[in-house]
Amino acid sequence: MPSRFWSFVILVYWSIAAFWLFRSDVLPEFTLGNPPDLRAIAVAGDSDRPTRWSIQVVDNPKEPDSRRAVGEATTASARRPAGGYELTSHVDFDAGRVLRGTPFASRMSSMRLLIDSRYDVDASGNLLSLLLEVKSPDSPETLIEVKGTPRGKLMEIISRGPVPLLNQRWAFDYEPGSVIHDALRPLDRLPGLHVGQRWETRVVNPFTGQVDRARVEVVGRGYIQWNGEAVSTFEVVQHIPPLIARTWVKTDGLILRQEVPFPLTRIILERKPDADAPANPRTTPP
Repeated sequence: MPSRFWSFVILVYWSIAAFWLFRSDVLPEFTLGNPPDLRAIAVAGDSDRPTRWSIQVVDNPKEPDSRRAVGEATTASARRPAGGYELTSHVDFDAGRVLRGTPFASRMSSMRLLIDSRYDVDASGNLLSLLLEVKSPDSPETLIEVKGTPRGKLMEIISRGPVPLLNQRWAFDYEPGSVIHDALRPLDRLPGLHVGQRWETRVVNPFTGQVDRARVEVVGRGYIQWNGEAVSTFEVVQHIPPLIARTWVKTDGLILRQEVPFPLTRIILERKPDADAPANPRTTPP
């Protein structure tokens, strides 16, 4: 039996160790905090080197790790000289390969689409404008264009396309700093996450111009295989009825993998370990 003095020392040591364990591993999960906003995302992703993503399709839901590549995306966040940030992305994928195995596969054997997006964010995190353009390398004309501009407490969306159904204008309530992004534009980071965190975001469909409200929740922590090793991540679930998508985020906020909420097929955007993308994502070679 240790002496009373050493028993006291052991008790103090155990208490300190338990306190630091609770503070570092448990307490952050119950700490209330603001959801990620555009400014936090832009600041965290500000880098001279853009990020490259592989666009993949899961053919067999029972084997989610068996995927085939159908395209590539490049994203970047750049600080403006006058303040604020510019978030850009360039997506290049084969729509025919995406739809392989669906009822629409026979109608679209191969069709490459290019999607460019730009989000202008001021220094406080408010969205100043958004622009999405869907193009084909076989045509000089823009197939679909979606513009967004804040009007007071509203965000006005104008979409234009080759058919009347795509020529629309509407508005929705916009809370300053809240996240708006298009479905095929992967976010680079989601900083400051903790389990149980919930918020709402808006997702723009680049093919229809529609904007859906999404409920987002950090549902837990786990491990995924990325770059040949097991990586600890937060699992973030996005509900866009009737669709559900998931995002896997490292504990430092770096996004490694994202699902795209599309019907009939399951699209995955996987972050590439080598960030050797060209300086301007809009000029990414096919």
